[in-house]
Amino acid sequence: MPIDVDEVQRRRAIAQATLAVAARDGARAITIRAVAKELGGSTAMVTNYVPTRTALITNAVRAAESRWRADLEAHLGDLNGTDRLRATVEWHLSTEPEDRLLRTLWVEMLSSAHADPHGVDRREPREARQEFLDASAAAGVSDADLAADVLSLLTRGYYVSTMEEPSYWTAERAGRVAKAIVNALTSA
Repeated sequence: MPIDVDEVQRRRAIAQATLAVAARDGARAITIRAVAKELGGSTAMVTNYVPTRTALITNAVRAAESRWRADLEAHLGDLNGTDRLRATVEWHLSTEPEDRLLRTLWVEMLSSAHADPHGVDRREPREARQEFLDASAAAGVSDADLAADVLSLLTRGYYVSTMEEPSYWTAERAGRVAKAIVNALTSA
């Protein structure tokens, strides 16, 4: 008789094991075998739910996204208009300890896009752009669509920059850039 397994719980456990492997050994160390070992089981307990390395990484990134959404909503609270736009950009440019690890996984996931285009998470960047669009429109930005594009490029560029030059691209430095951009967008 097959063992009844909660798929959502198993995917969550796989995501946590993937993050543990990456934190300990680096993103390049993520393999189905390494994650199965971290879980204390066979590779089948992983491949039944996430069949490829890219899917492992995407699963870990998606698990973090649900926490990000709740964190963003808490950060924004009841803010409106330009204050909400500034706070949205500020939140996207923050750096918590787990963020660098997740950004490394994000880059690793994107580097596999040519080989496994369906394994790449395209939902989160669309949701982030929509957040910028909504906040820009609510702030009265004359071209909210352009503002959303600019802010999407700013934040995605920041993610890469924090891996290239983490000591240079501090949250404070990024905050100064973001403030200047938001000021330019809202004063136009």
